[in-house]
Amino acid sequence: MTQDERILCDLLQRCGQYQWEPSNYIDSLTHYFLGNPYVAATLESADGEEDLVINLRELDCMTFVENVVALHCLLQEIDTQESKGKSYKTEQAWERFPQLLENIRYRNGIRGDYTSRLHYTSEWIQDNIRKAYVKDVTSRYSDSLYTVHLNYMSSHPEAYKALGFHPEFVPKIAEIEASMTGKQMAFIPKNDLPLYEKDIPSGLVVAIIGSTPGLDFAHLGFTCRQEGRLYMLHASSSGKQ
Repeated sequence: MTQDERILCDLLQRCGQYQWEPSNYIDSLTHYFLGNPYVAATLESADGEEDLVINLRELDCMTFVENVVALHCLLQEIDTQESKGKSYKTEQAWERFPQLLENIRYRNGIRGDYTSRLHYTSEWIQDNIRKAYVKDVTSRYSDSLYTVHLNYMSSHPEAYKALGFHPEFVPKIAEIEASMTGKQMAFIPKNDLPLYEKDIPSGLVVAIIGSTPGLDFAHLGFTCRQEGRLYMLHASSSGKQ
């Protein structure tokens, strides 16, 4: 059994032992990973090939969100099976989890080469809305709109190992960037957040718009409420966990 299989097994045991509430699965899952080391670029291979990487031990902001969303879906599926009187073995969970993760991480759920991965958060959101893994609820709190403008990866290919191995991917990345550029997404301006803080629940994916030209979002995490205040629970590059 691999380390990641052991982690999944432990997680499922804790879910049963502590009787995690389905309505609070996201909170339970995010807190389960507290203290895990922050490690960037765990999805990048040495040769630029696009393998399905499963790493529940080391997380960055995107892989933290992807793994939690996939595990949330897995727990819901287990609940559905058990409500029908069917048992769900750990072996089945380990077989299903990679399928869910692959569906979430790749465009239309299909892993091909490096360009099939949902690198930009704005496209990740839209693609996973279509696949019904997430739902955008931002407009409940704000009618402000953010216009996407993407070109960073194609204009900085030297920053991406796979594009160094496969320069032929750069035009495809540029096409993807062009397909997203101009799309609008609801967002909450930072100065307006106090107006909505009391209404935003725990367990939502939150994405922070960045300031780097050609990029969309700078960071990802989950909302977390403690003692009436709203926080962000995330894989922190500065905190290294």
